Amino acid sequence: MESFKGIIFFHYLGLDKNMRDKFKDHEYFDDCKEFCEKYDQNSFDPDYESLPLDFFIPMVKRVFAKPKQSIYKNS
Repeated sequence: MESFKGIIFFHYLGLDKNMRDKFKDHEYFDDCKEFCEKYDQNSFDPDYESLPLDFFIPMVKRVFAKPKQSIYKNS
């Protein structure tokens, strides 16, 4: 996946920003490319409109409220 994300910043590191093209014949190339363009690239944009972290606290609490399996949970 790093090769796909590299299109955004590899040129700053002196690397080939089109490194992902070596996977162009893979069946999931377009899916990975689309995912990175829609979701990953936005994480580099400081002006991207996003929700505050407080919005996610209830969701995180629900996920961790009842762990299904854990080595840290006393049985």
